[in-house]
Amino acid sequence: MKRLALLALAMGVIALTAAALPAAAASRHPFRGVWRGADFYDGSNQVIKFSEEGRSGGEVFAIRGRDDRTGNWCEGNGPVEMSAIGVLHSPTYMLVSYVWWCLPPGEGLSPASGSDPQFVSGEYTYDAAIDTLTDEWGTIFHRSP
Repeated sequence: MKRLALLALAMGVIALTAAALPAAAASRHPFRGVWRGADFYDGSNQVIKFSEEGRSGGEVFAIRGRDDRTGNWCEGNGPVEMSAIGVLHSPTYMLVSYVWWCLPPGEGLSPASGSDPQFVSGEYTYDAAIDTLTDEWGTIFHRSP
């Protein structure tokens, strides 16, 4: 009977540890997760998601994003999607290389402020005091629950 109780206790500890590990890993890097913001220029809704690239030691992030309205970037003021890679330069500063494309797919790449649409450079700064990100254009992002 004692063995069964010890086995049950050990299994419980293992289950609790396994459940706690993903939560601890998810909070390791302040950039990690989903962020929402209102575009600094046109007030459109932006969503970005940061995922740590495996085996990068928390230095490289894959970034996906969407903006629901693009002004004159895309024909018809339609939405755009973004894919990027970001590299940490400090715990609170990341350099990014973006590419945005107009939706529906096939409508073309979206130029950022008249520049070449491919691999636009950018940056994100994390403010730990208020748990926000700010991009190079001044858009402030809040962590999405």
